[in-house]
Amino acid sequence: MTINKNIVYMRYLLIIFLFCFSFSHAQQQGSDKMQIFTYRLVYLPDSTNSDYKKEEDFYLQIKEGKSCFISNTHKYVMQTLRSMEASKADLGSMMSKLPSLPKPQFQSVVYKTQDTISVYDKGAGLGMKYIDPLLMNWELTEEKKMVDIYNCQKAKLSYGGRQWEAWFTNEIPVSDGPHTFHGLPGLIVQISDTQNHFNFSLIQVQSEKDYLLFYDKIFDRYKKVAKTEYFKARVNMRNNYVNTLQGNGVTFRAEDKAAIQRRIDSKKINYIELKP
Repeated sequence: MTINKNIVYMRYLLIIFLFCFSFSHAQQQGSDKMQIFTYRLVYLPDSTNSDYKKEEDFYLQIKEGKSCFISNTHKYVMQTLRSMEASKADLGSMMSKLPSLPKPQFQSVVYKTQDTISVYDKGAGLGMKYIDPLLMNWELTEEKKMVDIYNCQKAKLSYGGRQWEAWFTNEIPVSDGPHTFHGLPGLIVQISDTQNHFNFSLIQVQSEKDYLLFYDKIFDRYKKVAKTEYFKARVNMRNNYVNTLQGNGVTFRAEDKAAIQRRIDSKKINYIELKP
């Protein structure tokens, strides 16, 4: 039997087309999976004590053009509380377990889209969120070096009352980074302020994860404010620490109130962003 060469050729083209389509579709499907970048922050919690530094790890989750940046400890605590709630544990049992949970130092969660940055923060004691435009005025330099295994380029930024220096790599074509930092032509691998009070370093990369972007239902109850109002509330919370907590249902012994407020006043809390 004779087979028409044109038919054979057409079948060959069809097979190639189907293969390419399947490969392209698989890539598109994969792009819906989550990428997780873990950063370690070494920081100075009290700006009056330069000898004492702490560290905390954070997840930067990226999926479908959106990202979430959250302290690993804070995420663990929130998920544990939701799990206890879902198990219908009685209030007494839940309260007894609270002291054993780790104490996250950073209780703000940062979400980025293609247009905005949203910051949800319980650290001010009130549960607030503010939204910023997605705009950072980076200054790219010609300086380059290897940071860990990545070829990186240096960029500078004046932001939040600090001067920052970042090393980014276009080997990971993701325009994102730790905290609210973003907008460079590649992932931020390392960033620190020029006083080295805060230093974020990329320590792990994971991809193709079938997870949802983290979100807790309590965020729906956070009050939306202007960023300037959030900064004022943060100062007020510190200056009136005991009264603010009492207003949120926390009780103190009368003889302890003054001592607690004095202890808060004696420390110089070192915020990542010093001003709006």
